[in-house]
Amino acid sequence: MKKILLLVLSLVSLQLSAQQETLFDDLEVLGAFGGPILEIGSINGEVGADVGGGGALILNRFFFGGYGMGTEYPEYTIENGENAGDYNIQFRHGGLWFGATSKTGKLVHFYSSLKVGWGRTRLKNDGDTIFSDRTFVLTPEAGFEVNVTDFFKLGFTAGYRWVDGINQLPGLDNNSFSSPVGILTFRFGGFGDDWDWDW
Repeated sequence: MKKILLLVLSLVSLQLSAQQETLFDDLEVLGAFGGPILEIGSINGEVGADVGGGGALILNRFFFGGYGMGTEYPEYTIENGENAGDYNIQFRHGGLWFGATSKTGKLVHFYSSLKVGWGRTRLKNDGDTIFSDRTFVLTPEAGFEVNVTDFFKLGFTAGYRWVDGINQLPGLDNNSFSSPVGILTFRFGGFGDDWDWDW
């Protein structure tokens, strides 16, 4: 009798565990992509371009992956004091990349993403790092994306690059690096576009 009772309890336990729901039950990996990213913004009032790239897994209408960006502005001048001179500003960051799209089978469709990154910003003189600071960067963006081919999508978005942690660079602060941005995102890969979501 004990053996029968244990067998029944084991079967019930297996059945209950098979019906367990999880947070990501409905997510299915549909593909993956990678490609370059071009971000137009300003540093210390001077407009320039950050160049980088990223890649991610596509989970239904969402994607999750990583990115890296960097730029070097040619000249920043400290006019007075013992640190007076001409410097290059080197701004680099990378981290997590989250995004969402809708109706991806349509030629033009909604596209948005959020980059959450960490990095280091340097002032360099003749190639040597004179000042350095660790930074946190948050960049939300939204816009539209165009299906160029089955394996290539081109995104056009606007957003804001919010920077925190700048306190060791003479004459510069967080506002010097925070900026509205326009972003071109090139995504190459397999997208599972035969799945046409309702939103």
